[in-house]
Amino acid sequence: MMLSYWNASKNMYYSIIFVLPMLFLYELMCWFQFIGAEFQIRNGADVVIRQLFINFGYFSELIYSLSLLFIFLLIMYINRNIIKEGGLKVSFLLYMFVESFIWCAFFIIFMGLSENILLSILDRNIIPEQFYLSIGAGIWEEILFRVGAMSFIIYFLKNILGYNYLFSAFMAILFSAVLFSSFHYIGLLGDVFSYRSFVLRTLSGINLGILYLFRGFGITAYTHIFYDMTIISIPIIMVKN
Repeated sequence: MMLSYWNASKNMYYSIIFVLPMLFLYELMCWFQFIGAEFQIRNGADVVIRQLFINFGYFSELIYSLSLLFIFLLIMYINRNIIKEGGLKVSFLLYMFVESFIWCAFFIIFMGLSENILLSILDRNIIPEQFYLSIGAGIWEEILFRVGAMSFIIYFLKNILGYNYLFSAFMAILFSAVLFSSFHYIGLLGDVFSYRSFVLRTLSGINLGILYLFRGFGITAYTHIFYDMTIISIPIIMVKN
C-alpha cells in the first residue's frame, strides 16, 4: 500500500485533483476580496502566466481559462494509467494532505521561525488577501518554477546536451531556486532586495525543488501553501497572546 501511495501521490493525475480545490478557493477569495474593484492583486507567477494571453483582448480571460482546463485534462489523460488498477483512491488524497503538513513542519524547523524568510508574502496587513496570495503562491509558483522551469532544464540538459539525469536534476534544482528567489524582487509590489533574504529564499527554493522531484507537484504545492499560511499566522497568534 505504501508503495502504491508513493507512486500515485507523486503522479500528476493525483496532483491535479489534489490542487484543484485550492485553485478554486484562490479564485473565489480573489473575487470576494476585489468585488467591484477595477483591479485585482494576484500572485506574481499567476500574472506572468496570464500575460501570455493578454493579446487576445476581451476574450483573454476566457481563452486563458479554457487553455488551462485543456492542459489539465490533457495531463490527466496522459497519466490516466495510474488509476486503471484500483481506481481513484480518495484516501490517498487525505494522506497527501497530511504529508504536506508534515513537510511544512519540517521546512519551518529547518528554515527557522523568522519573518525574514517569507517565501511570497506581501508586507501588507490584510490577512484575507495574504491568505489567498499564499494559496496562489503555492500553486502558481510551483507550476512556473518547479513544473515549468525544472522540467525544461532537466529535459534540455539531459536530452539535448546529453548530461546524465543526476547532474541535470541538480542544476535544475539550483537554477530554478535562483529564479524563484529573484522573482520576489520584481515589479512594483516586489520586495526590497537584500542578500540575506535572497539566500534564504534560494534555500527555500532548493528545498521545494528537492521535494518536487521526490514527491511531485501536488504535495509540493500544498507544502508551500501551508508554509506561507503558517508564517502569516505566527505573528497574529503571538500578538494575541
